[in-house]
Amino acid sequence: MDIHASNIFLWEIPQVRLSENTAQDLVPLARHLNMNLICIYASATVLESTLAYSLNAAGTPTLVVEMGVGMRITRAYTQQLFHGILSLMSYMGIWKGSVSPTASPIISTDGHVSFINASSPGIFLPSADHASQVEAGQELGMIVDPLTGNIRERLTCPVSGLLFTLREYPVVSGGSLVARILGGSL
Repeated sequence: MDIHASNIFLWEIPQVRLSENTAQDLVPLARHLNMNLICIYASATVLESTLAYSLNAAGTPTLVVEMGVGMRITRAYTQQLFHGILSLMSYMGIWKGSVSPTASPIISTDGHVSFINASSPGIFLPSADHASQVEAGQELGMIVDPLTGNIRERLTCPVSGLLFTLREYPVVSGGSLVARILGGSL
């Protein structure tokens, strides 16, 4: 398992990320990790440079867990993953002790994720709650001019769904990722 937080800019719900090339073998394992989401990515060009990709290619099943914000430890997420690791170890026959029930994760693919990027530079002020259900047209937040306080841009949800990534670091440039939404009925 490759376990880490997101970067310092984004807040991620607890999730397992894997390539569609390994999904058939790894999704049954990932289901035991007690994560909120399993993201299956088709874009192998980014993943090919990772340790997890190399280990999977060599025949060692490897899951990538991402959660929280970079440079921070989120106690609730850590406890959630700890129970998931025990569950996975029990499933694999490694752990003989008791195991807490785990949640069933949502499984997503690239085609169901909407990316929301800033068009204007400034300070991002979120108005939607991270890890919440959002509606198409709902305001996610605004980008304001740091000198005048004037609103440069209002960002709205393009689809209804789960807001699973939200910008934590307030300073944005044009093109900065602000949010990701897993669309569709969940």
